[in-house]
Amino acid sequence: MASMIHDLGAAAIVPGRAFRRLETDPKTLRKGIRAIVFIGFLYTISAAGLAAAGALLPAPAFLPLPPYNYYFFEMLFALPLVCAAWLAGAGGGNLLASLLGGRGSAKTAAGAWAFAFAVPSLLMWLPHAVFSGFLILGISQKEFMSYTAEPGVWRTGFFAWQGLALVLLVLGSVKAASVGRALKPVPAALSGLLAAGLFALVLGFAIR
Repeated sequence: MASMIHDLGAAAIVPGRAFRRLETDPKTLRKGIRAIVFIGFLYTISAAGLAAAGALLPAPAFLPLPPYNYYFFEMLFALPLVCAAWLAGAGGGNLLASLLGGRGSAKTAAGAWAFAFAVPSLLMWLPHAVFSGFLILGISQKEFMSYTAEPGVWRTGFFAWQGLALVLLVLGSVKAASVGRALKPVPAALSGLLAAGLFALVLGFAIR
């Protein structure tokens, strides 16, 4: 666990250095899978808390599930969905990288992308967990949602937090493409953006 936390921290602060170190580690893919599973498990736990608290779905989702017990189902699909999002992002990024002349290992790049995706996912999980925790403690959903419903410090902070997660997703994904597939800046940017977009699209399809 300590090693994974260290790798996540390095991927957030110095992604280039972190991914170059992972490039020489024969267990990079295994470590990446472990990080993705860890993120999926966190979402499962917070969704279980929201389900237990009887939370209603605060924003529309694409899955045709009833809003009054959506989090019960999210508890069941959160882990496989996070894994599917990583597979889609890393698969699409690796495919484009190969077409653009990438020479590095696809497996190493997939491991690097796992950490590049895990860092912003962890940031976005924190509001999910806070939402769950406050509802379990007895705060009404209406009261909790009121803090971000109107313009103010909390709403601005929440949007800034989302913006930070998006920036880390894009930068980390591009750097994973650059280091993992040994790509020049423009091909790395294209592969990284595709990987990040696919990951965000799949995850955003159902996680609320």
